Amino acid sequence: MRRPSLTAEEIRDELNQAALRFSLDGEGSKIDFMLPTPAEPVNMSAPNWDVQAECPEGLDEIARRAVAEVSANFDLEDA
Repeated sequence: MRRPSLTAEEIRDELNQAALRFSLDGEGSKIDFMLPTPAEPVNMSAPNWDVQAECPEGLDEIARRAVAEVSANFDLEDA
C-alpha cells in the first residue's frame, strides 16, 4: 500500500510538527530538519526519502520519533 506523497518542504513541515508534539515546552523547535532527499527504499514498507537534522544533545530521541512517524505516513513526491 502506497503512502500519500508530499513535497520535500511539506515533509520537513510534518517533521517539525511531529517534533513539537513529542517534546515538552517546545524544545522540539530546536531540531533543525534539512529538506528530505530521495532514497532507494530498502523494502516496500520503507520510505523513499532520507533526511538529516541538526539536533542539540538530548533531543535525538525526539528527532528519531518524528522521522519514524512521518516516514510511516508519507513518501517524497517524484522520488
